[in-house]
Amino acid sequence: MQYKKKAFSGIGFILAIFMFGIALFITMEYYHIFTTKESVDIDVSRALNISVDLAMQDIDWIQHNSVMDTTKAEKEFKSYLINDMGLNSNYEKYDSNGEFLYQIIIDETKIQRTPAKFKVSGRIRMKPVTVRSVLPETFDVPFSEESKNTRYDD
Repeated sequence: MQYKKKAFSGIGFILAIFMFGIALFITMEYYHIFTTKESVDIDVSRALNISVDLAMQDIDWIQHNSVMDTTKAEKEFKSYLINDMGLNSNYEKYDSNGEFLYQIIIDETKIQRTPAKFKVSGRIRMKPVTVRSVLPETFDVPFSEESKNTRYDD
């Protein structure tokens, strides 16, 4: 009597489920990284644009010149990060349970008085979500944003 060989063994099934699980965890982690980076990019871009608009000097603005008070722009940018984004003084974001979400590390700031321009580049430091208990390390994702220059001439 001959036994028929199964087309798909139990070990193969377990291996397929294991591979699917790994792919699922990797996909979830990349989705978390992507959404966090996009959220921070949008907020930093908004902070730059608002700080440039608030730091524009009114007399020059009326005369259609793009001249900015750089000290005020930097102050308004930092104020937006802390007050509106909810970051602490080290630019760290925590959830309602006190769990670390991310930190914005600013490596380079370029402010130009005229024409008004503000550029910031740095890193977003975050922890993995799906494997946080297994891999408690942080990792950095680079970002670079600059203010959108608004034309003030006719």
